[in-house]
Amino acid sequence: MDFGEFLRLNRKTSLYELSKMTGISRQQLSNYEQSKSEITIHNAKLICKAIGKDFLIEGGEKQCTINFLL
Repeated sequence: MDFGEFLRLNRKTSLYELSKMTGISRQQLSNYEQSKSEITIHNAKLICKAIGKDFLIEGGEKQCTINFLL
C-alpha cells in the first residue's frame, strides 16, 4: 500500500481540515493522496499524528521502509 492509498483509507476529515492540523497545503495533501508527489518522512509523521495513526521506520542508511500502522 502506498501512502496515497493509506491516506484515502484512513482520513476521517476534509483535506482543508487536515491542512489546518498539519500546516501542509491542501493541494500538497491532494497530491499525496493521488500519489502525484512522494511524501517526506517529516510530512508523513505530521499527517499520521493528525489522523491518529502510527508509522514505523525500518532500515539502514541506504534503504528505508515506512510501515503505516492501520
